Amino acid sequence: MKKKHIIFDLDGTLSDTAKATFAAVKEGTEIYGFPEVAYELILSAMGLPGLEFYSRLYPTVSREELLTIEKQIDDAEERMIKSLGAKILFPGVYGMLDKLSNDGFCLYIASTGSKSHVYTTLKASGIERYFAEIHCGRPEKISMVKEIISGRDITEWAMIGDMFKDSEAARGNNILAIGAGFGYLAKEDESLFDYVISAPIDIYNHI
Repeated sequence: MKKKHIIFDLDGTLSDTAKATFAAVKEGTEIYGFPEVAYELILSAMGLPGLEFYSRLYPTVSREELLTIEKQIDDAEERMIKSLGAKILFPGVYGMLDKLSNDGFCLYIASTGSKSHVYTTLKASGIERYFAEIHCGRPEKISMVKEIISGRDITEWAMIGDMFKDSEAARGNNILAIGAGFGYLAKEDESLFDYVISAPIDIYNHI
């Protein structure tokens, strides 16, 4: 076993969060009378923190209005995540985490999502128990990953994610970067990662 520690992004890597986000955005836009937002646009913005996410969806809306709709949509999204439960996860994720845990790997979360969102998703899906540490709620991921590694042997670490900032965080800390090809990883971003896997269990081919 070459790797002992694996850091996971959450949205778009473990959880298919766009399912809940799309429904929540639809509800919010109907309440506030904003233009409809295409699913593809929501998918492209997934993983962006807070107002940056909503600014991508509604580029002509003022900051004050965005703060209002942010609260409305975030509340609706959490409600929908709870109702989805384990169905919020990508197929095969639960089995992968269970096997990794049973095989002695130490697992971690590094997410730019808010603490409320991250813990709601982890608890609703039933996977919170698999993670030794959960880091979230900050826009910059390189320092987050550095804190998790905390001076330990970098050759024992790998990170799996679906966006450039996940690759950036891994490479910025000199650890293996694995792309979640089964998640929201865009084709044009695949080259940013050392390896890309098409199913969760394929992680075993590279650790």
